[in-house]
Amino acid sequence: MSPLRGHSTAVALLAAGLASMIAAAPAAAYMRNRPAANTLPGQGRFTDGDIDIVENLGQRIPPGLVLNDGLGKSVAIDSLLNQGKPLLVTMGYYKCPQLCNLVHQGLAKGLKEAGLIPGRDFTGLSVSIDPKEEPRSAVTNQARLLRALGEPPSATWPFLMPAPGQAGPEAKLAEAVGFRYHYDDKSKQFAHAAVAFILAPDGKISRYLYGVDFKPRDLRFALVEASGGRVGTTLDRILLTCFKYDPMIQSYTPFVFGFVRIGAGMSFAALAVLLAVLWRREWMSRRRRLA
Repeated sequence: MSPLRGHSTAVALLAAGLASMIAAAPAAAYMRNRPAANTLPGQGRFTDGDIDIVENLGQRIPPGLVLNDGLGKSVAIDSLLNQGKPLLVTMGYYKCPQLCNLVHQGLAKGLKEAGLIPGRDFTGLSVSIDPKEEPRSAVTNQARLLRALGEPPSATWPFLMPAPGQAGPEAKLAEAVGFRYHYDDKSKQFAHAAVAFILAPDGKISRYLYGVDFKPRDLRFALVEASGGRVGTTLDRILLTCFKYDPMIQSYTPFVFGFVRIGAGMSFAALAVLLAVLWRREWMSRRRRLA
């Protein structure tokens, strides 16, 4: 066997081993940490008593929805779309004693840790489901969220509500995104799920993120995915090929075949470089022997 062939075989075995390790590590970690399927909501649906989330992924919200901001100005949701940025939407009501504030606090924390800025990376939108919402509550809640984000009051994150005597657009939006809520006459409060909706720039529903604690990675990947790669860095787009959203655990998890592709690509590049070096050494050695 020639030295070149021996070196080539060794390098190939090393590259194959490296690719296997890269692929196997995230897969093993994922399977260890994956919860049992029977303890989780079914795919495409979250339900808890009278409140319900029906995931209408891929559907567009209806056009022509107009609501008021806290200053009484009419804002068309269509005006927030088609700007090349995804739309991050929350629904609830501004007098909510706890849950809505927790959702906004969790979003502010996750967005700051992810380095995502409203107006630059996405457009924010909060919509009240309460037809009797008071304008000052919208202004107060908007100011609280923007302070948590470290953004000035002019930042792109309107807090909207139904215009007086014109309830309806908020219900149409809720129906479109599958946000089903219930008003309790006894407590005078709305029961609803803790969820954030990610819309593509064209208004298509791209992702649902549940809970009050939003992982920076999930927020970043969801916005990069919804924008078609226009938001985020090149590294974000590369990493997104290695992570896929798993509805069973409602989070982005390592995608084995993505790691396999990257591992194989890295191994091929390393193999090509090493073979070129070894071939050049062999060629120079032959020239010296013949000289």
